[in-house]
Amino acid sequence: MTWDKAAVENMSFTLSAMAALETSRTLSFDKGGFLLATGTNAASENWAFFPSCSFGEKTIEQVSSFFQDLPFVWPVFPETVSCRRHLEKAGLRERGELLVMVRAKSSPDQNKKSPHLDVEKITDASGVSIWAETAWQAFDSPPGAPEPFLNLAHGLQNHGGFFLLLAKRDGSPVGTAMLSISKMSVGIYYFAVLREERRKGTGDAMMDAILRLAREPLGHCAVTLQSTPSGVLFYTARGFEPLFKLPLHSRSPEIF
Repeated sequence: MTWDKAAVENMSFTLSAMAALETSRTLSFDKGGFLLATGTNAASENWAFFPSCSFGEKTIEQVSSFFQDLPFVWPVFPETVSCRRHLEKAGLRERGELLVMVRAKSSPDQNKKSPHLDVEKITDASGVSIWAETAWQAFDSPPGAPEPFLNLAHGLQNHGGFFLLLAKRDGSPVGTAMLSISKMSVGIYYFAVLREERRKGTGDAMMDAILRLAREPLGHCAVTLQSTPSGVLFYTARGFEPLFKLPLHSRSPEIF
């Protein structure tokens, strides 16, 4: 097993589980490719996922028909980079990039001083609603998480492979994360801190707690995530190492 394969396996597990939720729409292709429409109107929540199989103009036409006017992203993995010209020709331009990263179990803890936080696993419906609203605002959206995102959050909480985590200080929510437990690794998703809590050590404290929780399930030896450019320095300081770049193609000019 390589860390690259572990990271892709976790992404595939996570997105395919999301695709299976009652609130989602999906379409499967040969050799592991599939489409995910979560019902939200955010490009980063709707995926054309083809990590290892090549594709051409016919596949792109099928994908476009499936999503229609719904914004979505199409990540280009190292094994599918030769297909990028088909995406460009169809108007799916590179709009951003993620850096896939890993933190091996042997990575030393950074031992940074950070403010005390309580990071709890969400176990009930009211907690899910708080998690969804906190995550929505922490990703710099205005207050009032839309119903499709609330439905997605409830579906995630009910799935046995996911843990929704809510960080609180003095009882008030300050950030969110989700752990996805696949065979090869634990993946971190929806890691976000409210704007007013940034640059105060809140993210460090959250990550410390999340990494402790990530070591618990099944003794996994690696934690993986996908970082936007703005988060790379933070994750690097917390012991994560780069694996590969993941260009994201879309017709939507804004994908994050």
